[in-house]
Amino acid sequence: MEPMTIALAVGAALFGYFAAKKLRSPSNLPPGPPAVPIFGSSLWIQFPMRCWILKTPQLYGQVCTFVLDGRRICVLNSYEAVREAFLTHSSNFSGRQVNIFTTKVLGNSGLLAGDGPKWKQLRRFSLQALRDFGFGKSGSEETIAREAQELIAALESSNGQPTSTSVPFNKAVSNVICSLVFGSRVADEDPSFEEKLSLINKLTQTSAESRHPLLTITMAFQRFLSPELVLSMPFPKKMVGIFNSVFNFCQGQIDAKEAAYNTADEPRDYIEAFLAERHRLTDAPQDAKAHLSNKNLQVSISDLFVAGTDTTANIMLKDKLGDRPPVMCDRPNLPLIEAFIHEAQRYYTLVPTGVPHRTTADAELLGYFIPKDTVVFSNIQAVHSDPTNFPDPETFDPDRFIDSAGKFRPSERIIPFSIGKRSCLGESLARMELFLFAVSLVQAFRIGIPDSERNRLDEIRRYSGGVVHSPGPHELIFQRRDDD
Repeated sequence: MEPMTIALAVGAALFGYFAAKKLRSPSNLPPGPPAVPIFGSSLWIQFPMRCWILKTPQLYGQVCTFVLDGRRICVLNSYEAVREAFLTHSSNFSGRQVNIFTTKVLGNSGLLAGDGPKWKQLRRFSLQALRDFGFGKSGSEETIAREAQELIAALESSNGQPTSTSVPFNKAVSNVICSLVFGSRVADEDPSFEEKLSLINKLTQTSAESRHPLLTITMAFQRFLSPELVLSMPFPKKMVGIFNSVFNFCQGQIDAKEAAYNTADEPRDYIEAFLAERHRLTDAPQDAKAHLSNKNLQVSISDLFVAGTDTTANIMLKDKLGDRPPVMCDRPNLPLIEAFIHEAQRYYTLVPTGVPHRTTADAELLGYFIPKDTVVFSNIQAVHSDPTNFPDPETFDPDRFIDSAGKFRPSERIIPFSIGKRSCLGESLARMELFLFAVSLVQAFRIGIPDSERNRLDEIRRYSGGVVHSPGPHELIFQRRDDD
């Protein structure tokens, strides 16, 4: 027998032994499909993986587990499971998954993928800095109101004809973030930024798990392959290119700020606040300023742009507001709008399986054992579709959140921004945007669906298996109410 053949056989046998040893199930794991060496559970699940995850409540109940790419994965399929993991046992369930992409491309940096003490320092700083610039407060309200009027003007130009909403809506939301992060309306002034934002949003909607079996084997061996080889594969290579393009743009903004910013001046935006904090901590110990690296700033800026908002409403508001622009203090007087937004977030879950967490220690959940370094998905769509809490969940019914007195009654089980230590940093701003944009649009327009789109609703709403479930390309009709 050839020496090379013997070496390969011995290597395969050793890998199989260690893989089988690693996959040997500890007692009292949640239910789920079986796992075998190399392939894990991939022979028993369907791809895209996130689409299959949405089916697991019917297959395995409140919690399930499986193995893919050498990782144990746990899925939380009920509000009780999500709450116990992310609130009751948050100290054990607040890690982020570590892989070649998060390590080599993101540098374990940023607000979404970061982890450990450095991430905690960054999140604490970012929350305070953004609050100082009116994040989710009256300062943001003025910015959103201005962008709402710009959005209305853009939609008016369609003259009541079917028009795509993706560009004007993304531009309006992006300009709000740009004002906070860059101190200017970069998304409106620089077309190249809009292109980069479109690419990264598209990437979050694309499934990486719709794969050839060879890729499954390759990913199982990724721990034994060089990062350069893994990142040279088509899909990882595409991701790297897109993110590097965005990071380069962000670095250009950072460089421009560094060249012009005087540390004696009060910061006017997130980047300047970051630079000011870095200057303040110049002589501090390294561990006190580890979160203030350029990479952390680059990735944090891109993180703030990943989220998007898609919502419409069609309720008459003239009796409540007249022709004046809406403000946040109008919320108690507009319970139907509040209920509409709440039901839209339940009915159409933008991040169906959440952003993955990682257990940082062995943990117990609903009586099951969850090992350390398990990747944890929260099946938020299952939470929002639980008939026990939301009867007839496939029906869009805002009235389920209106009480007998006609007031808005929110449900704690609507968790589009997740809950716990890893909940969305921009939740307060997103809620403000949702309300003010929705009211402004409905106040200005009658919003309709073109006949050509009515037969495509299932196609428009179809989930591709990406992180974000955004609607497919579509058009709407915006008819000025003044024309009635």
